[in-house]
Amino acid sequence: MMARRQLDAELDRLAGMLPLWCEHLRHPAQFWPQFDALAKEILDHAGPDERPYAQRRLDAMLEKNGIRRPAGLAD
Repeated sequence: MMARRQLDAELDRLAGMLPLWCEHLRHPAQFWPQFDALAKEILDHAGPDERPYAQRRLDAMLEKNGIRRPAGLAD
């Protein structure tokens, strides 16, 4: 279980990667498997009480970067 400070650091690190990461993708379909793997790792290490907070942060970082999950692609 991750403390809030460590959780925020991991979420901040992922949020900081997004703009550059998206800029260098060869194809947008490459984004989701990579993002989902990193997000799952963060969520798995968050405590049960922290998971909703972490999910809101993940959703907000995607929205801030104009990234939307394609219809039919499960999260």
